Amino acid sequence: MENVISIIIGVLSSLTASFVFLLCLSRLRPKILISSQIAKGKTSQGETVYRIKVINKSKRTIINVKANLHLMTPKVVPGGLIVNAKMIQLKREDPMQIAMFNLKDKEASYAFRFQTYEDIETIWENDASSYLRFRIFAMDSLSSLGKVFRQDYHTKRNSIIDGEFEFGNSLEIK
Repeated sequence: MENVISIIIGVLSSLTASFVFLLCLSRLRPKILISSQIAKGKTSQGETVYRIKVINKSKRTIINVKANLHLMTPKVVPGGLIVNAKMIQLKREDPMQIAMFNLKDKEASYAFRFQTYEDIETIWENDASSYLRFRIFAMDSLSSLGKVFRQDYHTKRNSIIDGEFEFGNSLEIK
């Protein structure tokens, strides 16, 4: 009887330790917010630019940041459905790092705007059958654990807004 109790205690303590370990790991992954809309603005030279803002909500800097933007178009093929992805070039796809979240940061280094000069509205001809997908990968600077974040934009009229993102901890476009 004592052997059975010892085995049950061993199994329960192993499960508890595994759960605590996984909980700790989940807290060491990056936390990123992605704007649900794309800001359409002009550069000082009069060029149209589209921006997607991300905010690092992590308690640590994120590193090895990589982002991409694709036009996704589903296509019916024999036996199923595939999605064709056309890359839309971002000006800077891989800022080496984005600083940790800190509201006292006067430069708001925890926020980053990815931008493209490609005419998204022309490329994205039919929003009834295609959509934009923005993805970003980042690693936690302490644990080196990475995570992929994704934001899909399904309709032009709701996704592309004229204006600029507010400074700092806001994803609002004004």
